[in-house]
Amino acid sequence: MVSAKALSYESPTLPTEGSQTPPARSFCTNVPDRPTLLHALLYNVNAYGVDRSAFDFMCLAEYRSLPFPTERTMPSTTVAVSRFFSEFQLKDAPDVVRHEAKRILLDTLGCLAGGRACEIAPTSDKLALLLGQRLATGGSTLIGQGGTTLLSAVYGNARIANALDFDETFPVGVHFGVAAVAAALAMAEERGASGADVLRAVIVGYELGARIATYIGPMTEVVDGEVKGFSKVWGVAAPVVLAAMGAAAAIARLDEGQFAQAIGLAVSNSPLPAGALWSNAVDLPNCKYCDAGWCAVAGVFAVLSIEAGSTGFTDALDGPYGLARMCGVQNFVEESLTADLGKTWLIPNATYKPWPTCRFTHYPLTSLARILRRETIAPNEIEEVVIETGPMAASARFTKPLPRTFASRSFSYPHMVAMLIRGVPAGPAWLDAQFVTAPDTLSIAEKVRVVAHERGNDFAHTMEANQIRTMPGGVLVRTARGEFRDEDDFALGDPWSEHSRLSDADLTEKFLGMCGSGAADIVGRVFDIEHEPSAHSLMQRLNECLEENTRADTA
Repeated sequence: MVSAKALSYESPTLPTEGSQTPPARSFCTNVPDRPTLLHALLYNVNAYGVDRSAFDFMCLAEYRSLPFPTERTMPSTTVAVSRFFSEFQLKDAPDVVRHEAKRILLDTLGCLAGGRACEIAPTSDKLALLLGQRLATGGSTLIGQGGTTLLSAVYGNARIANALDFDETFPVGVHFGVAAVAAALAMAEERGASGADVLRAVIVGYELGARIATYIGPMTEVVDGEVKGFSKVWGVAAPVVLAAMGAAAAIARLDEGQFAQAIGLAVSNSPLPAGALWSNAVDLPNCKYCDAGWCAVAGVFAVLSIEAGSTGFTDALDGPYGLARMCGVQNFVEESLTADLGKTWLIPNATYKPWPTCRFTHYPLTSLARILRRETIAPNEIEEVVIETGPMAASARFTKPLPRTFASRSFSYPHMVAMLIRGVPAGPAWLDAQFVTAPDTLSIAEKVRVVAHERGNDFAHTMEANQIRTMPGGVLVRTARGEFRDEDDFALGDPWSEHSRLSDADLTEKFLGMCGSGAADIVGRVFDIEHEPSAHSLMQRLNECLEENTRADTA
């Protein structure tokens, strides 16, 4: 049993007769909508095992301090979130937020184009077309296939944009930009929405996903201030689902009540947290840590369900039984969902990838890239490459010289080091089977050794607002003419350091590397998307560029 004192009940001096002022911290604040005094008291007795004397004390204190029947004086977390995002207008976003949303859109379209060249694209197309059919005219665009139905386009575009592990990463180790973008574009195409509507939807979707991801926090197990590895229970699907739901809700113009219920449906329909299976696997499946396509469909379907008359929980983000607890999180930060809404934006914290590999590997790769720029090192000079990494990127999958599956190629240090040293252009070629088994690749991969960085497990001390900021990594390259070492606490693509931030020019170069120089006009259209009359024309143009590339490759 716990006492009222242990629960930090603070009402040593009861309010005067007739006062409407509640205690500083009331037990009833955890009760959705605070229905009645009796319900509130019984809730706390059952939930916390409060002893009888504490219960009697609470009865007296609550009875004399609260109106009866009680009324919630502040909106619930879910309601507050729904109110902000349903009422948000594009003019309310600062310039930096609108610009970052355009960068995410451009980067995601590039990842989508690059993913079309990978080996799982045909599988993704088959699955996408199970959800609909090709259309001669109208509908939404499934890149690489043309017009199709809404959910087909959402599934295929989201999954393929995530296929290379080349997409943005929010600094808790989660990707959800693909879901926000796929949902925004497909919904906008189907409903004839404008580019400005797409931009608003991307902002709503990504910012909601970022709030959810921050609320849940990183998937790290921290003991006495040291990161030991992954949590026992974790998953990354929920922010992906909610990002898609938010973007779709923005295009659908759901009101506050509908938005709250759509959150409830999205939460209850989210995939289980399968992270532990993923973090312990070596030969990784191509569905990855979650099927980004399926997650995006779940989010959009929640919105369509509300429009069709379904109802959902209206308190899915609230209290001890909300989303984070469903995901197995013990120390979640519910305040992250509502803190400074409209004043502090999380979208500028998005990180971008210069290489199609797990974001946690980018810290040593950043150091290796710097050495290769600084020194002229021929592959045949290399005697050994020692990767210094942290506990989040040190399991067996990260050390295999010959990754056996498609997804494993984004997680093998020996393979990615070989790609970087060989100068293979970052993109689908890094995951191409012919590069994995090439003698030039294997000769380098076999010389790679992975060790623990001396500061690799202390990055918990630099976390801000439940987000990762640093993850120390380094590399030592031994050659016949000497040793070269470099390390960094930031990775290329992080926005918090001037030497690591990717500029618009950098993201444009990455985009054109995936789409070809013929897509240069798309870059300008994305950065001016609020003046695009139609989302459909933009998607058609991207599809045309990829078709032109295919014809050129087969000519």
